Amino acid sequence: MHHRFFSVLAAALLVTSLPTIASAAVLFSDDFTSAGTSANYNVFVTAGSTGPSGDATFAYNYGAAPASGGLSIPAAPHTGDGSTLGLRVRTDNLQSSVGTVVGATSVITKNLVLPSTYTLQVDVWSNYIGGSNISASGSNGSTGVAIGVGTKGNAIQYIVANDGMLVEAFGDNGGGANGAYRVYVDNTSPRPVPTNSPYYAAGTGTNSATNTDPYYASFGNTSAPAGQVSFAPTTQGGTTPAGVQGFAWHTWTIDNDGTNLKWLIDNKLITTVPVSALTFGGSQVSLGNDDTGLTGNSAANNQLFNAQIFDNLVITSAVPEAGAWLFGGVASILGGAGVWLRRRQA
Repeated sequence: MHHRFFSVLAAALLVTSLPTIASAAVLFSDDFTSAGTSANYNVFVTAGSTGPSGDATFAYNYGAAPASGGLSIPAAPHTGDGSTLGLRVRTDNLQSSVGTVVGATSVITKNLVLPSTYTLQVDVWSNYIGGSNISASGSNGSTGVAIGVGTKGNAIQYIVANDGMLVEAFGDNGGGANGAYRVYVDNTSPRPVPTNSPYYAAGTGTNSATNTDPYYASFGNTSAPAGQVSFAPTTQGGTTPAGVQGFAWHTWTIDNDGTNLKWLIDNKLITTVPVSALTFGGSQVSLGNDDTGLTGNSAANNQLFNAQIFDNLVITSAVPEAGAWLFGGVASILGGAGVWLRRRQA
């Protein structure tokens, strides 16, 4: 009878129940292996008394030995060819910043156009000089990685001023109480902290943004690369405090689904900020750091070890692909089944 038609109909209905498949369209990417890509960014650095307090270096060989100006860092997790070239950002390494409460360096895209939904992903390494070892930072060691989205792109994005959403985490424990993990929203003062906002995945406690909170226990307790330890054993030995970002590769993600902006580190949710809580200044992205200690130190090892490394920046937007062919395919199936049924009836 008509059991074949109903089998075809069931198959068509099964196809329509399958989830829509989407691919990620790459909007912007940079593996920082070429100094030439610096043309795609503006670099802003807080001023010292006689010049900039810090710098940004494209195509920096972070895998080279310290004696050669590198940091003996292994290749970043999303590097496919073993390259150890990336973007190095330093603040207050040349001299102390002046005229500001915090020193900072920002590397900001120039001509990016962000859609309403997108995902930013970048590999991040936070390095610092230790005191007697890396269980506590030494001179100018309290620097945090800062990444921003939705900025106009014409000024430093840091804790003093920002015009989008800026997230920050410290390599050492220099962030202070409820300050190791931070989110800044349109330069709001006071900044959102767990006790005055619901943004933090760790909760709303007085320590929910502090590295000692158990929520961050998967981070920290790491050692500096062997090349750093052998080069400077009096500062680079030991292990980092629990819950901090230092001396390990971490993949940072900012995901905008049109409703919320989610910040994740190694797929661990850190904050969720509603898009409705933000008024974006523009459509650019910033990579940088800041120095809460505001103490510059031009000693060779301080300049070398106090640095943040970025690699494999990718910004994507999900593009649904399956909808059109699914419905078109179903229509073809049903149309063909109808013809077959009519022929059978004739």
